[in-house]
Amino acid sequence: MIDKKKQDLYSTWKNMMARCYVKNHPNYKYYGAKGVTVSERWHSFDNFIYDIDNIMPNGHLLYSSDYQLDKDKKGGILYSLENCSIISTKENRNIAYQKQQRKIIAVSKTEEILFHSVSEASRTLNIKRPTLINYLKNGKQHLTGFHFKYYN
Repeated sequence: MIDKKKQDLYSTWKNMMARCYVKNHPNYKYYGAKGVTVSERWHSFDNFIYDIDNIMPNGHLLYSSDYQLDKDKKGGILYSLENCSIISTKENRNIAYQKQQRKIIAVSKTEEILFHSVSEASRTLNIKRPTLINYLKNGKQHLTGFHFKYYN
């Protein structure tokens, strides 16, 4: 039986595993379907707890709801001791928001338009967001005459 102190960490671990491996999990499409995995070592809850408690810098903060385990800050698609860090919930939200706010540019023969997000381009050009994302990925020209690409 899991002691009360470890219960929150168990939820963190269980949700991490489910997002990566359970196809009917609501967030699987953002994790497992995109190739995000969990290190073999962390498939064991005991190893996960050991690493958080004894090795991970600031691991003790994960026991607070104000902090989360993050793999994105270091740019990884692998949940592991090496790729993860403990960050504040607020910082994690900001990272997610920034990822959603990637600028894109729409280029046609006669003009270039810079948008602050896919959502802004979708609204302005009256192109459904999933369609626009498709054109961003495949690089093909849309019926409007625009090609779309991410702007660095």
